Amino acid sequence: MTEKEGVLQMQPSSRWAVCRPDRRPVEITSGEFRVEVAGELKLTRMEFSPFHGTAQGREYRGQPGGYYSVDDYHLANGLRAAIGEEG
Repeated sequence: MTEKEGVLQMQPSSRWAVCRPDRRPVEITSGEFRVEVAGELKLTRMEFSPFHGTAQGREYRGQPGGYYSVDDYHLANGLRAAIGEEG
């Protein structure tokens, strides 16, 4: 694991964050990050939608929606993830 790698965790703010040992969580509210897909880290982009059909059924202000991978990669607590570019 590189120093940019950690695990994905949903924060109390309802935002995803990459959590790394001995560092503060890095919330991902927009832009690119990497997430584990089929055993390797794949580049994706995080976006927000307050509307139906995103964020794997989470609700935002009483409506389905939230932060999601634009590539429709599954996001889950404990999934390997990384901030920044490779390396």
